[in-house]
Amino acid sequence: MLQLVKKIMPFLGVFLFIVAILVVHYELDNVSYATIVSTINLTYLSTFLLALFITLIDYLTLTCYDFLGLKYLGKQLPKGKVVLASMIGFSISNNIGHALISGPSVRYRFYSILGITGIELIKLSIFISIMFFLGTLTLAVLAYIILINRDIVTITTNNAVNWVIYLAAVSLIAYWVLILTKKTPFSFKGFEITLPSINMTLAQTAIAAVDLILASSVLFIFLHQHIDISFITFLLVFLIAQAVGLYSQVPGGLGVFEAVFISLLGHAFPAQELISAMILYRITYYFIPLLLSGIAILCFEFSVRLKNINSAVGNASRLITQNTPQVFGLLMLLAGGIMLFSGATPSDSQVMNGLRKIIPLSVVEISYILNSIVGMLLLLLAGAVRRRVNASYYASITLLCAGVILSLTKGGDWQEALIIGTMLLLMLPTRSHFYRESTLIDSAFSNSWFILIILIAVSTIWIGFFSFKHVEYHNRLWWQFAFSNDVSRFLRSSIIIIAILIAYIALKLLRSPKARYVAPRPELLQTLLPLIKGANDTNPHLALLGDKLILIGKDNQSFLMYGMTAKYWIVMGDPVGCPIQQQDLLWQLRDMADKKSAKLACYQISKVNLPFYLDMGLVIIKLGEEGKVNLTEFSLEGSSRSRLRQADNKMKKLSNISFEVLNCSQVSEHLVELKNVSDQWLENKSTHEKQFSLGFFNESYIVKTPCAVVKKDDLIVAFANLWQTDNKNELSIDLMRFTDEAPTGVMEWLTIKLMLWGKEQGYQHFNMGMAPLSGLDTHELAPLWHKVGHIIFESGGELYNFEGLRRYKEKFDPTWESRYLALPNSLSLLPVMLSITSLISGGTFMGALKK
Repeated sequence: MLQLVKKIMPFLGVFLFIVAILVVHYELDNVSYATIVSTINLTYLSTFLLALFITLIDYLTLTCYDFLGLKYLGKQLPKGKVVLASMIGFSISNNIGHALISGPSVRYRFYSILGITGIELIKLSIFISIMFFLGTLTLAVLAYIILINRDIVTITTNNAVNWVIYLAAVSLIAYWVLILTKKTPFSFKGFEITLPSINMTLAQTAIAAVDLILASSVLFIFLHQHIDISFITFLLVFLIAQAVGLYSQVPGGLGVFEAVFISLLGHAFPAQELISAMILYRITYYFIPLLLSGIAILCFEFSVRLKNINSAVGNASRLITQNTPQVFGLLMLLAGGIMLFSGATPSDSQVMNGLRKIIPLSVVEISYILNSIVGMLLLLLAGAVRRRVNASYYASITLLCAGVILSLTKGGDWQEALIIGTMLLLMLPTRSHFYRESTLIDSAFSNSWFILIILIAVSTIWIGFFSFKHVEYHNRLWWQFAFSNDVSRFLRSSIIIIAILIAYIALKLLRSPKARYVAPRPELLQTLLPLIKGANDTNPHLALLGDKLILIGKDNQSFLMYGMTAKYWIVMGDPVGCPIQQQDLLWQLRDMADKKSAKLACYQISKVNLPFYLDMGLVIIKLGEEGKVNLTEFSLEGSSRSRLRQADNKMKKLSNISFEVLNCSQVSEHLVELKNVSDQWLENKSTHEKQFSLGFFNESYIVKTPCAVVKKDDLIVAFANLWQTDNKNELSIDLMRFTDEAPTGVMEWLTIKLMLWGKEQGYQHFNMGMAPLSGLDTHELAPLWHKVGHIIFESGGELYNFEGLRRYKEKFDPTWESRYLALPNSLSLLPVMLSITSLISGGTFMGALKK
C-alpha cells in the first residue's frame, strides 16, 4: 500500500494543476487572449526595470537564509562562494519547485564541496524551511489584523481565508511556545535537532519577512500599474497563494498560485489585469534569473579558456560546473515550452500578411508542424541534458538551430527566435560537460521533471483552447489551410504533442534496458583481467572473487561490481576503467535499480570520484581510512623502524623459516597445501568465510594471483595472496592465513618481507587496507555518525578491534586516505549498512555476528 501511495503522490501535482487550470479557465471566461496581450503591452519599461531591480535585491536577500542557517550549524564558509551557490541554486530550484522546500539535493551539490555533511544538510534544510514559514505566518497574521478594521476592498470576509489565518496564528503561537520553553533537542531515531535561540528565531522571521515583501513587490508593481489595491490586501493574498502553491507539489506552484490568486481577487478586479501581471511576474522572477545563471556559466566557460584560474576562482568554477546540466536542462524545458506556447497562440495578422509575400503557405504549415515536434523533443531532451549524456549536446544544438529558423518561418516571430538563439549561444561552449556515453532514450526522468513536461504539454493545449475559445469548432477545421487560420494549425499541433508524449511513454515502458549486467563467468573474469591489472590501485581485484554482479561498459573498456539486496544495490568500490564511461555506468545501474524499486549505494569509494556521486544526488559519509605505505622510502633503518627491525631479526634467527613469492603456476602446484593452511586458520579463529568486500579461499580465485608464503622446514605455514597493478603503482595482499605451526609474529614478518620485496620489484606503494571508523571527526559540532563511529572505534573491541587494527597498521608509517559511503540520503545509513553487512556475511545476518 505504501509503495502505491509513493507512486501516486508525485502525480498529485498534475491533478492539482489540472484543477487549477479549470479554475483559471472559469475565472477568465469573459477574457480574451488579445485582451491579455494588450494589457501586457501597456506595461511601462520603467515598471519592468524596477521589477528587475527588486528581483535582484530579493535574490541577494535569499542568500541570508543560507548564511543564517550556516551560523546555526556553527559553520563558516567563504562568503563569495555561499552567495554564488545561493544565487544559482535558487534560480534552479525556483523553477523546479520552491527553493526552500524542494529538497536538499541542489544545496548538497554546492555545500558538500565546502565541507557540509548530509546530516548537517538535513538540519540546514529544516532550519530554512521553518524560516520561510515563520516569515509567511507572521506576515499573514499581521496583514490580516491590519485589514480587519479597514473599510476597503478586502478578503477578510472570506471564510476559507479566516480559517487559514486562524490556523496560521495557532501554529505561530505554538512554535514560539516551543522556542521559549523547549531547551532540549528533538530526537528521532538517533537524529537530533536543536531549536534555535530567541534572537536567531527573530532573525529568521525578519529575513524571511523581508524576502517575502520583496518577492511580492515584484508582482505588486506590475499589478498596481493597472488597478488600485492596497499593498496589505495584496500581500495577504500573495502569501496564501504562495503557501497553497508550495503545498500543491506542482513545480514552482505553476498554475496553482495563479488560480488561488485570481479566485481571491477576481471578484473585485478585472481578471485580465491579474493574469497579465502574474505572467510578467513569472518572466521577471523565475525565467530571467535562470537565463542569467546560464549567462554566468557561459562567462565562466570563457574565463577558464582565456586565462589561468587561481584556486579560489577554480573552486567557484567547480560549483558552477557541477550545476551546468541542471541550468541547461531547465533552459531546454523553457525553450520547448516557448515553442509550444507560440504555436498555440494567434499569430500577428500584420506579420502574417507580410510573410505571405515571401514564404509559401506550405512552408508556414510545415513549419508549424515541425515547431511542435521540435518543441516536444526539446522537452524530452531536457532529462538527457540534465544527466550529461554526450549525444544530448549535439541534439540540443541541432534542435535549437531548428527552433530559431522555425520561429521565423512559421510566423516571423523574431522575439522568440532571439530568445532561443540566446539559449543556443549559451549552450555552445558547454561541450565538455556532456560526457556520458548513453543513448538518449535510456536517459530516465525523475518524477519532478516528467511532471514538468506533462504540465507544459497540458498548459499548451489549454492556452490554445483559451486563445481560440471564440471559434466554433467543427471537423472541417482539421483540414483547413490558410495564412489566417491559426486555430487549425493549433489543433493539428495538439495532436502531434499528444502523440509524441504517448509514443515516448510507450517506448520507455516497452524498451528493455541495454545495460550488460551479468554474473561473472570464468571467461568474463579473464576478459576483465586487463582492466583489473591496468587500474591505478589494487581494489578492483575483488572482481576476481566471482561473488558480485558485473556491469560492463562499452567495448569492455570499463566495469563496476555490485551486490543486490531487496531494497539496495550496493556498488563495491569505484568504477574501473575508461574515465569517461565510469559515471555512465553508475547512472545505468541507478536506472536499473529504479526499475526494480531499489536504491543505489556505493561502498568504500575514494575521494577522487566524489563529484560522480554528488552529481547523482547521493549523500556522502566517511567510513574510515585506507593506509598506503610509500615503498620508495620504506626500509628497516632508523629509530622509528626499530620494532620492525626487531621482528625481522627474530625470524632470521630461526634457520628453518623462509620467505618466498610463488607465481601463479607455482600457486597451482601448492594448492592443496594452501587449502590446508586456510582451513586450519578458519577453524582456529572459529569464523567463516566473508564475501563482497573481503576475499575468501576459492581455488579458481587463488590461482589467479601470486602468493607470498612462509615455509617451515619446506612446509607452507602461512601465506598471503598478492594483488598487483601492471604499472607497479600499488601492491597489496588479500587473504592472510597461518597454521598453529607458524612462529609467533609470522604475519607481521611476512608483511615486512613483502614490502621489501615490492620495493625491489619497483612498486611505489603498499596498500595496507581499510581501518574502519578511523579518522572520524570528534569535534562537538561533528555529524552524529562521526560521534557514534568514534565511540565504536574506541570501545568496540568486543565486537571488532577497530582501534587495534589501526595501531597495527600504524607501525608501518602509512599515509591515510579517506574512504566513503554514498547513500540515497542520510536517514538510510542504518538500512544500507545492514544490507552491506548481509552481503559481506554471504546473505545471512547470523553470519555477520560471527567473527
